[in-house]
This record gives sequence, structure tokens and C-alpha cells, in this order.
Amino acid sequence: LKPTPVQAQVIPAVLAGRDVLAEAETGSGKTCAFVLPTLDGLSAHEAGAHPRVLVVTPTRELAAQIAEVAKAECAHTGHRVDVVVGGVGYEGQRAALADGLDMLVATPGRLVDLIGEGTADLGHVETLVIDEADRMLDMGFLPQMRTIVDAAGGRRQTLLFSATLSQGVLDRMGDVVRDPVRVEIAPKGLAADTVDQYVLGVSSEAKKRVLVEVLRREGPERVICFCRGKHRADHLSRILNKKGFEAAPIHGNRTQNQRMRALERFRAGEVDVLVATDVLARGIDVAEVAYVVNVDVPHEPQDYVHRIGRTGRGGRSGFALTFVSEEETADLLAVERLMGRAIDAYAAGEDFDVGERPARLDEARASNAAGHGRDRR
Repeated sequence: LKPTPVQAQVIPAVLAGRDVLAEAETGSGKTCAFVLPTLDGLSAHEAGAHPRVLVVTPTRELAAQIAEVAKAECAHTGHRVDVVVGGVGYEGQRAALADGLDMLVATPGRLVDLIGEGTADLGHVETLVIDEADRMLDMGFLPQMRTIVDAAGGRRQTLLFSATLSQGVLDRMGDVVRDPVRVEIAPKGLAADTVDQYVLGVSSEAKKRVLVEVLRREGPERVICFCRGKHRADHLSRILNKKGFEAAPIHGNRTQNQRMRALERFRAGEVDVLVATDVLARGIDVAEVAYVVNVDVPHEPQDYVHRIGRTGRGGRSGFALTFVSEEETADLLAVERLMGRAIDAYAAGEDFDVGERPARLDEARASNAAGHGRDRR
């Protein structure tokens, strides 16, 4: 198999013992880029061993995904990997740490709790992997990350991955790597060529109605809808279920079991529509997502890129539609500045009832859309 660009650059550096500072989008193959070489460098597992590879990632879903890849590799190497995350009980995680493991995949909050009670001993860590560093900072995990870095000691290899290596990331976390090999795979704001992008001006009060119309027109199967706010995700999910769609919410207030169950049902085709906050925008590799609807424009422009990256994966085509209210035109302009172009209008929505005060996109935007979009009917 041919390695992805990030794998081709990161794996040799890791095997050579170098620290790595990598800018790589989700879906670029970076999980294998650090799992394969770090496990390759470990000796056989010993009972009661403390973790020698530590992977820290911001969300439970990302931790589960990384652990799944690692466990598949460990089935061939004989190493042991386990996960510690919030939202579930402590006892099983304490037992796994006491039994010994080679690779530990963790979210920051729970790991700091286990360090504090003396259950997690990081003094033997040889390689520390910090995944999604920019998201970690956005979620306020810098104090926990400093505690973890200190607990892991100074004599270690460190691999830091981030979707964007902004100056903020470098200022606050750049000191954890020493003389790193710098890898830049995905230019900031780059969206996959396999994702067609459209916008539709909609009044705020009409968004729920228009979402139903879009699902009926474009098809309701394998769709992810993104919105702002946990309660809003729950509300939209309830509305869609009442309208006859099989929908499930996924956000930070849901338990770990509820979130994983929703993803499993979506992958199995038992749920057609996931209604999510930005907790799902990164790192979740769900095959064959037909399209994405941004019911609300994200506050952070980079989150737009991560949202629409859930479709058009693995060389498949997909599209993303963003509803824009009058109050969100500035957020849309910020997205378009990041993308370096205006987003096409959604021509198929011309006959929708978009409410009394939809955003007037042609007047509000700095440049005209490159085209009028194509009617996907």
C-alpha cells in the first residue's frame, strides 16, 4: 500500500527518533503515521508495564478511533493498548493501568484525574503524541496538557499534530518539541476537491422548515447536520424524528455510551441523520456520508473546513450546504476569506420558503459567487 503524504514524511522521522511538529488535516492518515512507528520501536509487552507510548487527544470519539487502529496493529505485535476517557466509570480504567499496557490513549481531563490519584504513572513514557493540538487549546485543555507534559518527564520523543499550526498553537505548545522535523500537509483552509459547496440565505426562524425541505429533496440517508449549541441539536433531532426521519443528536452533554451508540447506528444505516455540534467536526471517519448541512454557520471559520470534511472522503464525492441568516453574514465572509473564494449559491433552493428576512448574500459578500451552483434535482 502506498503511504499517504503525512505518513511518508512522519514515519521516517519517528523511526529516526526525531520530534515532529505536523500540520495535517483529519482524514490524512496521521493516526497510522504515529501508531505504526511508535509500536514498531517497542519491545515485547511485560506484565505490569507502565505505558511507554502516550497519545492525548481532545475528545472521546477521537480516542476510541485511535485505539481501534492501535488495537488492530497490536493484534500482530503482541502489545497492549487501552483508553482512559471521561464519561465512563473509573474502575475499569484503573484496572487496565494496574494490569499494564504499552500504549495509552487518553483525553486530558480523565488522565489528569488519574495522575492526581496516583493511578497513572507516566514516568516511563518514551513517546508522547499530542493529537489535534489546536482543538485541545480551543477546548481549554492547556492547563491539563501542561500537567501531562510535566508528568511524562523530559527524556522523551514528542509528536505534535494539529490541523493548523497557528501562531497561537506555536506560542502555547510549541515548546514541548525539541528541534522538530516540521511537516505541513494541508494548507490552512483547504477543502477537499471532492466536496461541492453551496450556501442558502435563510431567515433564522425558517431554518428548521428549510432543513426538512432539503432532506426531502436531496434524500435523508447518511446526512450530518451541524448546528450551534447542545440544546439546539437535541431540539432539531426531535423535530426531524417527528417529521418521519430517523435522527440522533451527538454533542458534549450526551454520555460516552450515547455518543458511541449514535455513531454505530449511523454507520450501520439505522440512523439516517446525525445532528451534531462541533464535537463531531474532527476526526470521525464515517464512510460514505452523502452530504453535510450547516444549519448554523460556525463561529470559527476553520470549523467549517472540518465540518464539510465529513463528506467527500476516500475519493468519493459529496456536497455541503450552509444556511446563512442575516445575523451570520459576517461569519460567512470569514469562512470565505479562509477558503479564498466565494461559495456558490444553492440553486435548488430557489423555490423554498426561506422566511421573511433571509440573508441577502449578493449584497453582503465581498465578491460574487463563482457560479450559481447546479440544481441537484
